[in-house]
Amino acid sequence: MVSEQAEEIQKVIYQNTKIFSKFDLKSFTMEVYKDYMILLSPPKNIAEQVKKFKQASHRLIGDFESMHSKAHISMKRLYRQKPHWTEPLFEKLEKELSLLEPVTLQINGFATFLPTDFTTIYAAIRSTPEMEDWFKRLRKSLNEKKAVPHITIARQVPNDKARKLWPKFKDRRWSEEFEVKRLTILQRETFGYEKIWRPFMQIPFRGKPEWNLLPDKKKEVVKEVDENQMSLF
Repeated sequence: MVSEQAEEIQKVIYQNTKIFSKFDLKSFTMEVYKDYMILLSPPKNIAEQVKKFKQASHRLIGDFESMHSKAHISMKRLYRQKPHWTEPLFEKLEKELSLLEPVTLQINGFATFLPTDFTTIYAAIRSTPEMEDWFKRLRKSLNEKKAVPHITIARQVPNDKARKLWPKFKDRRWSEEFEVKRLTILQRETFGYEKIWRPFMQIPFRGKPEWNLLPDKKKEVVKEVDENQMSLF
């Protein structure tokens, strides 16, 4: 009796093996999706200072969002992307940005976004016509809407904690220039166990400032009026 049952089990296993051998096992593998973060990274001295501000904020109010993130200016995020569709687009982006020149930015104290239920405190970037034009060209290549360039110190802090933290930054002076020479792209697996951003690629800015000069405002030319000419007004 036992031997007959064993034979039946072996037959079932054999039949199932034949069935599954007809299928490509790749079809049973879940397609990989990835997230991408596109940003500008300040130099080490700026990053270290931002890190100190984050650590001081943590000592004052405890944990908060962005507590462990490195200093950066966020430009765009892409979620749940298929790498074989998205990554070739970065090659095209690299060609476009080869004409963009490195830019010098200046930190100009601290600010907050309009308060809601939470407050975000950030290091402000001084606005100049040259800076605005540079970011406009970068956003055009990224197909991104206008946003305020900034370096986040403490993101999405509950307002009761923000009222305690913001006075420490409100009147604090910080004026420092730094140069941005490249665009950084990070990636992570959308459904991965470790939600850790890792370097994917960097796109250097190889353009020359003279290639992208702002046009001078045209001066209005005032012509002398011919008194013999009849006026219609």
